[in-house]
Amino acid sequence: MLRQRGGGYIRGMPVPDLIEADLTWIDGRFEPGVTVSLAADGRIAAVTRGAAIPGAGAASRAGGAASPARRRLRGVALVPGFVTAHSHAFQRGLRGLGERFPDGAGDFFSWREAMYALVESLDEARAEELSRQAFEEMLDAGYTSVGEFHYIRHLSPERRFALDDAVLSAAASAGIRIVLLHTAYEAGGFDVPLRGGQRRFETRGVDDYWREHERLSRDVASIRDGLASIGVVAHSVRAVPWPTIKLLRRGSRERGQVFHMHVEEVQREVEDCVAAHDRRPMRMVVDELEPGSDFTAIHCTHTLAADLEDFAKSGATACLCPSTEGNLGDGICDLPTLRASGGSIAVGTDLNSRFSPQEELRWLEYVQRVARTRRGVIVDDRGETGPALLRIGTEGGAKSLSLDAGRIRPGALADLCAIDLEHASLEGASAEMLASAIVFGTGPECVLGTWVGGRFRARRGSTRCL
Repeated sequence: MLRQRGGGYIRGMPVPDLIEADLTWIDGRFEPGVTVSLAADGRIAAVTRGAAIPGAGAASRAGGAASPARRRLRGVALVPGFVTAHSHAFQRGLRGLGERFPDGAGDFFSWREAMYALVESLDEARAEELSRQAFEEMLDAGYTSVGEFHYIRHLSPERRFALDDAVLSAAASAGIRIVLLHTAYEAGGFDVPLRGGQRRFETRGVDDYWREHERLSRDVASIRDGLASIGVVAHSVRAVPWPTIKLLRRGSRERGQVFHMHVEEVQREVEDCVAAHDRRPMRMVVDELEPGSDFTAIHCTHTLAADLEDFAKSGATACLCPSTEGNLGDGICDLPTLRASGGSIAVGTDLNSRFSPQEELRWLEYVQRVARTRRGVIVDDRGETGPALLRIGTEGGAKSLSLDAGRIRPGALADLCAIDLEHASLEGASAEMLASAIVFGTGPECVLGTWVGGRFRARRGSTRCL
């Protein structure tokens, strides 16, 4: 049974607020004099330009009914909450581990052994604790939504799927919006059985997967304030047989749920797939899975330009995880081809060794600069980098998870982030340059707090009170 602890986010409905920050991110730029009205249903009721709030004050009562609390947020910039579209929350427990190289070098597969050792050590309490730590750190960093690519499942052969509820309980306790990306995982490689810690990931065919998916759907629906939803995932072509992947993809479309999948993260996966299927993974995706706006491929670090172009033209999303891809030595995605072909981009925290949306976004650009020896690879139609990256970290992630978030507009989810304009790292930043100043010059220390579904949570350790 799903446990929901007494965090402020999950007690009752949000109190309506009228909020005016010094600057608010609207339609790709920061504007002054914008009032955002938060509704009782956790959405944005209205966005009004030029209706300034003269001062801060507590909510008053008239005729026995609560009037909106009016908040003038001085020294604050309001942005949409950041979205991490790809996370393995339990890997928060690997922080500092897997960084020794007694043989002189390592790769993704040597790191994976450290991850499996962590998996084998997990019990239900530890899985929930690590997940809660990750989700709370995400909120402190400005993330309001997480796509949790979840595959730690079983405590033992007798207690299958016992860890599913631990992750959902952790998200409910922290108060983050979660899309539980329920992951199928059947094999240790092409025609290789599961071994060791991998056995705790196991799903036994399509029927086993959908039975647990339906149970999790009921649990997700029970989380108060609508902070949870669910998606369909095939871990990768090496971990799920191709016929099963096709059935899962069909099921995701029938249910109207997003579909996520690791694609071409490491070269060995590509080579093994070609040996098994005589095609590369992304070519199989494009030819047989009908990628579209509901489809997200994770990493794509070894995807050929022609395959990436066809994938992008479908309207699908590539989710990149720059800090993780750097940590694991995965490689660099061909972003110019992806962007030129109209593809969407999201970012994820993946390994969760660090939580900073600004860092993920600037390294999204920096690794391209290093690989291509030129600056300004990711720019908008005005040639600006910061605004383009800020939209990737908000709108791009929301699209990947099919969330009505990522923009400050009427009807959208009231998932917001307060940036401290009085922080030393933003000193002298004008409204015109603020997006780039935030992305390229700040980190979690500039976050004052977040709203999720209209409820405010101050960043732990913040010395300013809104």
